[in-house]
Amino acid sequence: MSVPPDSSRALERHRLRLRERRFVMSEHVVRSLMSGSLTVADIVATVRGGTIIEVHTHARRGTGLLLAARCGDRPVHVMCADGVDDWLVIPFAYVPARPVWATPGRRNPKGVPEMNGKFTNCYFCGGEIKTVTVGNFDYRKEGVLYVIKKVPAGLCVECGEKYIEPAVGERMDFMIQNSLFTTTEPVNVIEFPSDS
Repeated sequence: MSVPPDSSRALERHRLRLRERRFVMSEHVVRSLMSGSLTVADIVATVRGGTIIEVHTHARRGTGLLLAARCGDRPVHVMCADGVDDWLVIPFAYVPARPVWATPGRRNPKGVPEMNGKFTNCYFCGGEIKTVTVGNFDYRKEGVLYVIKKVPAGLCVECGEKYIEPAVGERMDFMIQNSLFTTTEPVNVIEFPSDS
């Protein structure tokens, strides 16, 4: 892929922000970190030394650069974008895989086939979505945490993003509004230290 000159300049700007530690990662990236598929070091290494494989332009969000690199024995993709106040934003980071990616640097031209007209591609990374039953689904409403067990959902096999259908969301709301709790459990809480 030939990279437009303004994309090369944007990548240098992103790398400068990374060196200055003026970057933030989205909750989507945090989920990839918590799943163990990536580390912050993988993300930093990909931004530092990765190659631009795609340039994405969005009317509201501006331009994002999809970078690819190898970290250890696996490929890594990281999306970089301009944030407000001259910060770098990393909205997505994941390990690319089939069927979306034919190779770590090239999308599968056929993509993922539609299956029975259902939503089958992850909005964030394009990965395949499998139907699963989520053991514990954390659901926050008005500042209160609810844990709903055995929720039917779609799970992205690449980045771990979960999707629920409208009827499932409505049922969850109904159960919470009507206090249809089956049990309560203690929750371990960790307060992040303020001196960090």
